[in-house]
Amino acid sequence: MSTNVKNGTPLHGPSLCDTCTNAHIERGYRASEQLVFCTAHEPVHQVPFAVYECTGYRDKTRASLWEMEKIAWTIAPQGPKGKAGFISCGKLHKDEAEVELILDHEK
Repeated sequence: MSTNVKNGTPLHGPSLCDTCTNAHIERGYRASEQLVFCTAHEPVHQVPFAVYECTGYRDKTRASLWEMEKIAWTIAPQGPKGKAGFISCGKLHKDEAEVELILDHEK
């Protein structure tokens, strides 16, 4: 008799720590030479196993909201009838051949 459990606990797979911002990973030359430390909480602690699920996980391949706001451009309309946004070069009128770009470093 065999039992099959759907969506059961996985027995192997990559650790979440490999892609976590809060992980400090030290690897040696052998596969067994690896130390993983979690910096999400104080005190920093060693993680002795591959992690499947974690409440302190932050994906380092995705930018945080603060990081996205830091690099975002603020596009504001000029004048009462101005529209904010980008237009293609072909739609520029001859009198609008110049584009003004204002960088605000105060934020």
